[in-house]
Amino acid sequence: MFIVHFLIWTFILYWIHRIGHNTNFVRKYHLDHHSLVLSQLKQNKQPTVWHWNNLFLFNDTWKSTIDLWMTEVIPSFLYSWITGQWWIIIFYYLWAAFIQESIEHNPCVDLPFFTSGRWHLLHHTTGVKNYGLFFPVWDKLFGTYKGVSC
Repeated sequence: MFIVHFLIWTFILYWIHRIGHNTNFVRKYHLDHHSLVLSQLKQNKQPTVWHWNNLFLFNDTWKSTIDLWMTEVIPSFLYSWITGQWWIIIFYYLWAAFIQESIEHNPCVDLPFFTSGRWHLLHHTTGVKNYGLFFPVWDKLFGTYKGVSC
């Protein structure tokens, strides 16, 4: 049952992220996140690194934080609340507070079958591919997958 809930939850986050790219309200905040990551990459800096403010699920700027809460934190909490699957929000918090910022936008990370590092950075350069969180299953299923080339 854990796998079913995990897949449903990541399916919801995939669609929120994908639809958010076509919604003015969300895009206003999400594009701040994109521009921050891309500008740091152009300066040859690792775009995001772990910082103590991640413990409070605060990202680099207020707009990026609002984006994170609208597209991941609140939907994850609501899913946990509606389904009673509280392990989802606990798992998400541990991911977002301790791991996500260290690997998601790190160009040195290239883990097969995971949506972090170079794979996710392709999302930042194209904006129309690689929306998934954790695994690219939904991107492959809905035609938004773009693999990393060497």
